[in-house]
Amino acid sequence: MVLFWFLLTTLIIVAIQQVLFRRFSFKGLEYSRKFVSRTCFQDDETMLVETLSNKKRLPIPWMYVESSLEASLQFSNQDNFSVSAGSHYQNHQSYFTLSSYQRIKRTHTLIPRRRGLYQLQTVTLTSGDLLGLTRQTKKIPLNSQLTVYPKPLELPLDHLPSHSWQGDQIVKRFILPDPFLTAGTRPYMYGDSLKSVNWKATARTGGLQVHQYEFTASRKLLIIVNVDDHEGMWKVVSNVDQIEWCINAAAGISKQAIEQGMECGFAANMRSLDQASSTWIAPARGEGHWYVILEQMSKLLLDRTEALHEMLLRYAEEWLTHHDLLIISSYWNEAGEQAAEQLRQQQNAVLVLRADELYEYSGNKEQGKEAVG
Repeated sequence: MVLFWFLLTTLIIVAIQQVLFRRFSFKGLEYSRKFVSRTCFQDDETMLVETLSNKKRLPIPWMYVESSLEASLQFSNQDNFSVSAGSHYQNHQSYFTLSSYQRIKRTHTLIPRRRGLYQLQTVTLTSGDLLGLTRQTKKIPLNSQLTVYPKPLELPLDHLPSHSWQGDQIVKRFILPDPFLTAGTRPYMYGDSLKSVNWKATARTGGLQVHQYEFTASRKLLIIVNVDDHEGMWKVVSNVDQIEWCINAAAGISKQAIEQGMECGFAANMRSLDQASSTWIAPARGEGHWYVILEQMSKLLLDRTEALHEMLLRYAEEWLTHHDLLIISSYWNEAGEQAAEQLRQQQNAVLVLRADELYEYSGNKEQGKEAVG
């Protein structure tokens, strides 16, 4: 008889606690998750903060918080949570136990490995009774966004293959030389054009001498990234890392150009998250404008909108003039050269830098080889 009443009492207690936790687990519960900063650069650390508050007397014996994040958001540690990652997305699960009127705040360190726009959308909360016999779930919408800028590559611009850049305002240092303003002579170096040879200085010194040009910043620089990574490409990019590396190179070149007072713009035959046509940002000066370029770079989708030579011909038809076009591309073909020549006839300068040439000048050659290989 004692055993009967013990079992009956136990069943009643179990039933009561099941009802209590089923009805009140999510009552007085508040959850939030957000990025600490709105922006950061690729490979820089940033923080993700999640806060859970139990604003009632009934404790929460256990709670799982699950969400899906892009796989390129790498967690630097995994205390009190677990991550199961796939090729594109990862499942993030946190574990909580809260007593009455308790608030828990956790900060996770993230390292974004790719540029992009990362949006926190929803999380699923799962909780239940003390014995785990029942469980219930609740979805909570989130509204936090992280913009990851491409990592600017440090490129020695004064050693990149040069072209005839024109201007009339002398500055201390610029991306490429101006052929109209000479500042003396220097010994010939491999890669110098024979047109720049100063024959009088050569005869006087007995060694081959070339003109030393001043640096100018009066013209408008337009950096163009070609999403095509091989001849005959239609829509699908076969070497994603290579195109991403070209975008990083464009970010680094635009940074140096703007730091030196140059008007700089950006274009690409790619669409972005907020527009279906090819990307275009008109050249302008200032650090604020550089961040406008970075913002647009972060939104780029590796989805070709038009062939590069078609985009260049469109610029020519729209009578683009007095611009210096710096094209970063995985390859160069006859159609592109013909379009470039038409732009040159309209008082533009066009310079093509191939990815396999650029990585030779990169500070991280191994990364460049891996990207273009």
